[in-house]
Amino acid sequence: MEDIKYKQYSEEESRIYNEAMDKIMGGLQKGLSFDEACAATEIKDADLKAYVVDDALKILIADMHFVKGLPLQNVADTFSISIDSVIKASREMMEDIEVTTSEICRSSQPGNHVGNA
Repeated sequence: MEDIKYKQYSEEESRIYNEAMDKIMGGLQKGLSFDEACAATEIKDADLKAYVVDDALKILIADMHFVKGLPLQNVADTFSISIDSVIKASREMMEDIEVTTSEICRSSQPGNHVGNA
């Protein structure tokens, strides 16, 4: 499992993040590809932009695949993204869930060895 990196956003970063996410989703609704919608979003901080793009893809996967039940290939085709990128992001989402679940279990039941295997 890869190391998962979480970001604590400052107030300013949160504002930039939310505006960028709105712009990306708006671009997708207007028919832009995922890459086009992301490219149209100007964020000077390259690390912050990477988090925004990563989260935007995961939000799309969550909505289209996990909520609406569409195959990952359909997600890739709809937004002109490579299937490899969609599969990678989906796997990262599952790893995020695994790590978060283990952390919650450990913190809610100290001394319990669940999630430590």
